[in-house]
Amino acid sequence: MPVATSLPPTEELHKLFEYKNGNLYWRITKSGKAKAGSKVGCVNSAGYLTVGINYKRYLVHRIIWVMHGNETADLIDHINNDALDNRIENLRAASHVINTRNAKLRKDSTSGIKGVSWHKQTRKWVGQLWHEHKIYKVGSFDDKDECAAAVRALRESLHGEFACHG
Repeated sequence: MPVATSLPPTEELHKLFEYKNGNLYWRITKSGKAKAGSKVGCVNSAGYLTVGINYKRYLVHRIIWVMHGNETADLIDHINNDALDNRIENLRAASHVINTRNAKLRKDSTSGIKGVSWHKQTRKWVGQLWHEHKIYKVGSFDDKDECAAAVRALRESLHGEFACHG
């Protein structure tokens, strides 16, 4: 079942759920599995907690965001990159561009360091990152750690609070 984009009214959410330490709990018994006091949600294929309300699926972190008095947002970013950590202090509104700055290290990374790769022809470590549709290069280095430090400094200066080092 696809995830619904618009949430039920906030008042309804408060009647259905109680928030405690990043989790939602049913206030009422809806079925044999959804009993009052039981924890809400199941993990979807993208790794996010979802919950069913009136035959529609909703992302739990979006419900928590709205239940805390926030306006709905295009994207809700998990600051620590843990899609199951739905504590309100770990959530923030973000645009798609801003949210990509908080991306994890790619699984196909050859260096194990975000923004650092090995250049075969020069036999050096090179560092680069994307920012606002432009590639920023920090140069070539003999030492991988020096390259990583240069990329880290550039990322922090360009990405600010959304800088994620992997």
